[in-house]
Amino acid sequence: MKLLMYGVNRDTVSSDDIHKYSLTRASRREHLHDIHAFDGVSEVVLLVTENRNEYYLYVDEKDFKHGDLLRYLSQYTDKMLEEVILETYSKFNEDVVRHLLNLSSNVETAEQHSYEPVDIIDQALMDAVEEKTAGPVLQMLFKNAVDFSLDLCEKESIRPLLQGNVPRAVRSIRSMLEPSGDHHYCVIGNEDLTNQIIKHFSGSDFGSLTVLYRNEHTERSVEELKRWLAITNQQNRIKLIHLVDSSQFLYRLAKADALLIGTSENHNCISEELLQDMFEMRPTAKNQLIFDFSTAQDETVFSRYASLTYKHIEDEAKKQYDTETMESAQTAFEELISVATGQYMNRYNEIQECQQFPALKKLQPIKEMASAEK
Repeated sequence: MKLLMYGVNRDTVSSDDIHKYSLTRASRREHLHDIHAFDGVSEVVLLVTENRNEYYLYVDEKDFKHGDLLRYLSQYTDKMLEEVILETYSKFNEDVVRHLLNLSSNVETAEQHSYEPVDIIDQALMDAVEEKTAGPVLQMLFKNAVDFSLDLCEKESIRPLLQGNVPRAVRSIRSMLEPSGDHHYCVIGNEDLTNQIIKHFSGSDFGSLTVLYRNEHTERSVEELKRWLAITNQQNRIKLIHLVDSSQFLYRLAKADALLIGTSENHNCISEELLQDMFEMRPTAKNQLIFDFSTAQDETVFSRYASLTYKHIEDEAKKQYDTETMESAQTAFEELISVATGQYMNRYNEIQECQQFPALKKLQPIKEMASAEK
């Protein structure tokens, strides 16, 4: 058995032809099922973004024919097979793992470094699980990639590489909350960005999440977060997520340790009157953080209250580091990639050994391995 990845991206396909590889939601499902039916294919996950299409496969190399996939893409794009061969790139086994970890890392190693938000990695896995084309090997791979990405914010050795909005916000929020006890979060303007941030806080000190309903997109975003919790074996957290309307939001806001305001909020959503009502409802005094990604809030409203700390993402400026520090961080990052790749391949090789010699080696059930915490 072998791990394989085939992909195309904006660097390998001309701007005039990249649209031929585009996939709708329906065609993604069709590709998953069609490729899963190929001889020798045991599992398949499809990762699709504006920048790339990548097909992750777990195959029996004795039966799988590489040409089957290339001819399939040739037929779908209506391009000559020779063109498709030149436009696709591929990796196998350890290089597949290393590639996905790099892709999910959300670090700024160089101008040429390309990464995808953790939500994209999640979505690829969730789609394949729902379509029943992902089994324990690829589930474990994608879950490890997501865990790896979320853990990077804790790594001081690579902090110079973590300059995006998400890691800067996560570090800032963590530094301002009490280090112990359950934390309660409220979100206004729920979106992919706020979902990514909340995923960093879904650990043992996660008290609750309340999201103010704005529209159907809000509901979909919350459902996607719940699906992610289910797939990553955090089902016990689902009951802690609440989607509420404005009539219920005041109570939740009064309880919250942190309020996140997303970029989609185009109007001032926290008024003086609302804050006064919140303080009246709150039984005891508590410090509260307001972290703002929008450009519509009146900061002066918050400055009148000593118990409120207002932060805007622009307050967390990107830091400049000298060349030596950046090179040291790059080296540390590469080491983290190597360690995580080795850990996955050790588990992967155990699966292979268990499948080939089941009577010689006792291993925890493969389904449990796919969901085991690292």
